[in-house]
Amino acid sequence: MRTPGGNVLGSRLVLGVVTIMIIGLAVYLSYIAENGLPFLPTYRVNVQVANADELDKNADVRVGGALVGQILTITPEAPSRLWPHPYAQLELALQPSLRPLPTDTHYRIRLASVLGAKYLELIPGHRRARGVPDGGTLTLSSRPGANRERPFVDFDTALRIFGPQIRTPLRSALTEFADALAGRGSDFNDSTYTLARLLGPLQRLLAVFTNPANRFGTLIDGAAATTHALAGVAPTINSLLNHSSVTFHALDRPSLGRTIDQFPGTEAVASRVLARSLPTLASASRLMTELRPSAALIPAAANRLDLILGAATPVFRLVPQLAPALQKAVGSVQALARDPNSIKTFNALGPYDLATVGSSAFIGLGSVLRTVASAQFACNVTGLWLRNFASGLTAGDSTGPFLRVMPVLDISQSTQSAQPSADLHDNFYPRESSSQCQAGNERYTGQQLIGNPPRTSTVVDNTAPPRGALARGRRAGLVP
Repeated sequence: MRTPGGNVLGSRLVLGVVTIMIIGLAVYLSYIAENGLPFLPTYRVNVQVANADELDKNADVRVGGALVGQILTITPEAPSRLWPHPYAQLELALQPSLRPLPTDTHYRIRLASVLGAKYLELIPGHRRARGVPDGGTLTLSSRPGANRERPFVDFDTALRIFGPQIRTPLRSALTEFADALAGRGSDFNDSTYTLARLLGPLQRLLAVFTNPANRFGTLIDGAAATTHALAGVAPTINSLLNHSSVTFHALDRPSLGRTIDQFPGTEAVASRVLARSLPTLASASRLMTELRPSAALIPAAANRLDLILGAATPVFRLVPQLAPALQKAVGSVQALARDPNSIKTFNALGPYDLATVGSSAFIGLGSVLRTVASAQFACNVTGLWLRNFASGLTAGDSTGPFLRVMPVLDISQSTQSAQPSADLHDNFYPRESSSQCQAGNERYTGQQLIGNPPRTSTVVDNTAPPRGALARGRRAGLVP
């Protein structure tokens, strides 16, 4: 039979042993937990890095920001055949789901926070068929394209560019900057709020600059090319600026200011003048538009003027010889004009003097020539009429010339009648032009035709000039 005391003692012993075992197990697990929980499978991979500075044991290993393992050990290594500098080898404990990592996996050490903690980032590749085995190593290599570690510049690395000679002034400047910001929290907040309001418009402005359609890069390239071109003439530009300063100093006078003050009034007057000049300018524009077709005639006119001047040059050589005789003739005319008897004679002639009659005859002759010019040039009416008239005077038969004939008259055709003859054919004003020559080309149809007939031919007989007339015309320059 068990005693009560023995039962209690045995119970305490069991509880104590169990408690000690639990505490020991907890201490053991807490000691080894930083290297991963025991009895859990892991994927072990070694990674070589050029610099493990500030990278701690048990630091995180991440893929795309997700935690996938930790660094178990950091071991320094001597230079090797593939890497000529000392480096560190990291032993990683990764999740089994990553097994195996592709051989083209890259990695880099990154900053985890602004406090300085770092972690290792893995960037898995694509070559799953050639994975890194458990316990395998991603090595460093100095060969181009073979190194798997990617460089990463953090704030700490950037600050290392400052040597001891720069650190002291920089520390002093930061101290002064801190003193300047001390006690100005509200001002700093206002500046931050103003900056936040500025960022929206500034972002839109930067969007305009980054838009490829605006070709801002081309503008910068053009500005760079311009400055590069100006660099070669920098001394000349400096000299120009120096002289410009002297010029601007000379222009710094009250009179220049008064002149500038008068510009608005002058501009207003000029605007009114230009407004009133618009009709004239419009007329000038229409005139130039109408004169534009004649511009094509200027070369031909210039060539003809050159021919006239060339032909007139020999005549101009005779002017010195003609001038004394002409001066003598003018003197005689002046003497005649001053003679009282001449004055009485011209007064008696009145408007019927020889000059007036001659000028009237020439004017009338010009009108006649202008009227018959088109008919003559197109249908040779004068030459044909003279030829036919001469033939009528000379040609004939035994009874005499053809003009000495007995006319056969039809009373209904040659006299006035209320009902003209059915076969009357009379054209009072035949058309003689480049389109048709009616005189001599009309066809008699036996029907009544009064006025111009339908369209006739433009073909007429050619007449030859008298013998020697063309040669004389060429010598005189009248015939080409």
